[in-house]
Amino acid sequence: MKNFLLFINSFYLGLGSFFSFFIAPTLFRVLTKDQAGSVVEKIFPVYFLVGLVVGLVSSLLLFKQDKVALLLAMLVFLTSAVELFFIVPYSHHLKQVDYERFLFWHGVSMVINLVNLLSSFGLCVRLMLK
Repeated sequence: MKNFLLFINSFYLGLGSFFSFFIAPTLFRVLTKDQAGSVVEKIFPVYFLVGLVVGLVSSLLLFKQDKVALLLAMLVFLTSAVELFFIVPYSHHLKQVDYERFLFWHGVSMVINLVNLLSSFGLCVRLMLK
């Protein structure tokens, strides 16, 4: 079980890090802002859905096993859920009607994504040390 949890969480951490720190910045560097935004808008729901599933599966498997790891898994689940069900749809709407507020929520989304990635990292470290 530990190896499975380490695998799915390290996969998600790698996916999120690669997307957040390489793919998205590269898209915005080589495409127009509108083109890059259109591509990223298609990727976000899938990325956060993967986080939601990884966080849920990890939480269920860690229940009554390791409280610290469970807390980190639940944080991955909750941050992914907030991104997927609130921030992504709300930001998509705001982008059309109030670009200044969109930029604010984009910043909030970046902070939540960072918390998500740090939680994933912490969970991977915790699983490796146990």
